[in-house]
Parts: sequence; C-alpha cells; structure tokens
Amino acid sequence: MIIDMDSHLREGYFLDEVYKLAGPLAKFTPQKAGDGRSHATRFVHSLEPGDTQALLAFKHPYIYDPKNNPELAERQKGGYDMKRRLADARKEGIDRQIIFPTGIDIATKNVGELGAALASAYNNWVGNLVKGHEDVFYPCAAAPAGCPERMAAELRRCVKEKGFKAGHLVCYCGPRNLDHPSFYDYYAAAQELDVPLLCHPNSVGELTDRFDNFFKLHIAGRPNNCTTALIALVAGGVFEKFPRLRVAFFECSTEWLLYWMHRMDDDWEWASEYAEQTGGIALKMAPSEYIRRNCYVSCEADERYLANAVAELGADRICMATDYPHFDSKFPETVSGIRGRSDLTAPQKEMILGGTAASLLKL
Repeated sequence: MIIDMDSHLREGYFLDEVYKLAGPLAKFTPQKAGDGRSHATRFVHSLEPGDTQALLAFKHPYIYDPKNNPELAERQKGGYDMKRRLADARKEGIDRQIIFPTGIDIATKNVGELGAALASAYNNWVGNLVKGHEDVFYPCAAAPAGCPERMAAELRRCVKEKGFKAGHLVCYCGPRNLDHPSFYDYYAAAQELDVPLLCHPNSVGELTDRFDNFFKLHIAGRPNNCTTALIALVAGGVFEKFPRLRVAFFECSTEWLLYWMHRMDDDWEWASEYAEQTGGIALKMAPSEYIRRNCYVSCEADERYLANAVAELGADRICMATDYPHFDSKFPETVSGIRGRSDLTAPQKEMILGGTAASLLKL
C-alpha cells in the first residue's frame, strides 16, 4: 500500500464557503471580491493571521497563472475536486493520502473563540469534501492552537465522530512554544486516542517575517519553524512527559532532522549537568533517543542524503510525501523516484512508500 503523507487542498479559492461562520462570528466570514476558483480569486479579508508585509511577500500567484504554467494551473483542480484528485493519485500510484489545507494558519493560529470556530468550520467542510472517498483521503484535523483550551475536544470530535486519523500541530503560536503547558491537554488527548500529530509548518511566522520575497521565505520558513517545534518538544521535556506521543515533521527534508539531532546531543552533554541551564527540565535520555522514539519525518524522492537518514533513523521513521498539487511537488514521479533510487534496499523503499505511514496511522 502506497501512502502519501503530505498533500494539500485549494481551500483558499473559496474561503467564503470553507469558513462560513454563524451568529456573532458571522461578520468574520471572508467576502469574495470577484468570481472563480483559481489563483486569481480575491477576498476582502482572508482571516490569514500574521504580519501583513510577510504575507504579501509570500504571495506567488504568478507561479500558478495558466498563462505561465497551464499544466500546473490545471492540476490545482485536484485541490477541491475529489474525482480529479483520485485520478491524479492513481496516476502517481498512491492508495491513501493525508490531506492538509494550503492556508494552514487560518484554522490553527487565529485566537480565542474565532480560532476555535474556524478550526471546527474547516474540519466540518473537509469532512464533507472527502465523503465517498474516506477510504482513500484522510484529512488531518485542524486544532485551534490560538484557543488551546479547545484543542483536545476538537481532536476528540474529529477522531471519534468523523474518523480522522491524525491531528495538526503548529510549530508555535504567538509567544507560546510547544512546551507551554497550555498544549498539554492536547498531547494527552493524542496519546489517549492513539493518533499522531502532524507538524506541518508554514513558511511565514515570527522567525521569518523579516524576509521580503517568496524565494527567501521558501528557503528559510519551514525548516526554521519546525526547528523551533522540535527543540521545544525534545529539550522542553514534552516527549519525556508524554512518552507515547508521536509527531511527524514535514517539508524540511530528512537531513534537517539529522543535523538538529546531533546538535542537541552535543549540547545535552554539558547541559545535563546544570539544571539551571535547562529550565529545570531533566531529560532521562539523550535528545537523539527521544527523536528516534517519538519522531517521524517526511522525505521527497530526490533528497541527496536520504540514505544517510535511513541509516541513522531507520526507514521505519521516514515516510513519503508528494506535496501535491503544489508547484514544487514532483508529481507524478515521487513514487517512481523513490523506487528508482540505487542507494536504498527494496525493503527500505517499501517502508518509506507506505509501511511507515501505515504503522503511524494504525492502518
């Protein structure tokens, strides 16, 4: 069974439908300015949290313009048309697929009751979107990190009532890193439900808002944001406190995880002797041991150091990701690209293509 652990929707083409709110929050429903479901769709306000300048720098509609990339623009229909998506999945050779929104921060980082309502609205919408294809497409449940007291309940609702198989995990939310106690109930719920948390980053955020164009943001954004998450989970004692918590990281490459694993081990050698330097957190194992026990990481087909990651982490910690239908996806050559590698054994390839994900998702 071939499982794609990272694909996306194009919910941003019709935010007014996805985030149609009721009651006192109805005024926050995005208002469409223009017609169509395409890169050209505009809204009076989009609910995207964050620095305005950085969000503007991140915009890249020209990449998806049919005049520039007609084939890529056509592929985006798979971001909302499930029959088209299924055909593309079969073309790639994919049997199962995890689905994320493209605008991940809307349903996860808005604060208070608005944030909780947006997460719930997205989860309801995506649950309806995949109806009839639930055996193939698995939405990742949005969790309102901007309203952390509601995260656990929303995860339970999505898993128990909607059959979702994973919850989303932000890299950080405002001033709160992932070792903040406000997230503990969410981690406890994930352990109780025995579902993984998928740390899919965005490229924008407080660490990257200093950059002024999409090229710079795309280079730095996701690995910088995921590094903040990884350090908080390991050095902040989250994996010590929640030993059965399973977290997967996406779109950073496998060698990213190797670098930080060794970096944390080097610092742990001296920091473990000085409690005042660790915030009072006493780790019972080296950071690399927590990473090998609790963490998973996605890979792309053409990663130069993938074999190194397999040697250090094991193929059972690495899962395949296409990033469909985005411009930097290798679709439809991700599966064939991994199968064609000469530096991996056949069992390692099969584990990366589906075995790891099947175990992680309890399929």
